[in-house]
Amino acid sequence: MAAGSVGAKSIGADFGRRFAGCAGNRQSLYIASMSYLSPLARRFKALPAVVQSALWMTLSAFAYAATAAVVHHVGQRLPVFEIAFMRNLFGLAFMMPWLMRVGLAALHTGHLWRHALRGALSSLNMWCLFAALSLSPVADVSAITFLMPITGSVLAVIFLKESTVPRQWVAALVGFAGALIVLRPGMAGFDPGLLFAIGAVIAGSSVAMLIKTLLRHDSADTIAFYLFAFHLVYSCIPMLLVWVTPTLEEVLWLVLLGWLGMVVQRAFNRAMAVADATVALPFNFTRLIWAAFFGWVFFAEFPDFWTWTGGTVIFASSIWLARISAGSRTQA
Repeated sequence: MAAGSVGAKSIGADFGRRFAGCAGNRQSLYIASMSYLSPLARRFKALPAVVQSALWMTLSAFAYAATAAVVHHVGQRLPVFEIAFMRNLFGLAFMMPWLMRVGLAALHTGHLWRHALRGALSSLNMWCLFAALSLSPVADVSAITFLMPITGSVLAVIFLKESTVPRQWVAALVGFAGALIVLRPGMAGFDPGLLFAIGAVIAGSSVAMLIKTLLRHDSADTIAFYLFAFHLVYSCIPMLLVWVTPTLEEVLWLVLLGWLGMVVQRAFNRAMAVADATVALPFNFTRLIWAAFFGWVFFAEFPDFWTWTGGTVIFASSIWLARISAGSRTQA
């Protein structure tokens, strides 16, 4: 115990000396603090690209499910456009430390119109998603959003000219069949609110493809910053038309929503940057597990047989699709 105490004091003293020597120098302070995290960062970067992508996408999925739970809560009283605006306002605020560290030069881009288009599609995705979450159970909405990797893979073939084989189209059709199981059109359990989730999937899949093209030119953090900025522009007027003054508690939830949004975007962008879309996107499946957990703990909602079955079918088809794509690349 004594040796451990001495060792801890030595480390603490070293930490204090390094920070004291950096007093008044913000850049040096940042470097000193990051020096303690650099070994972990080096170990992470040493992992295979597929593993890095899987971890980033899993983190994004967790933050996404947490975002869904927060929206489901505050959406009972606050309008969708207001929630979207405040989420992006606080998300942009959480990006400020990064911007102060790297400087305005990091915002330079030769593809501003693509960022604007991505912002428009992403805004549509967010409005549809938040509307679905305010009307439907968290896990049901999350199960439908599993269609995004399947729809995204189809769009990648069409717009990014990725190679394809007939089995990929079969896998996509199986995934869409899984969505029908969750939706149950024409049955007593049909939830019209999930149609907004379908709209979110289509818009979100388009966004994923735009991210893949933007990552060829801009950094993941630059893309995330422009996303929040354009979201604010597109959400401003609709937000003013439906404004409802939030309570202090709701403001705190909205601040958390902004931070989670920042985590979702930066982790998602990094996952897409280190691996192909067909490899990264299937790891979004963990959002159903987290969504089911949040729904059960906080809202007494638990996915029924149809949600688990449909979600499993969609997830299985997305994994099958990823395996087919990987096999095609290996043979090539």
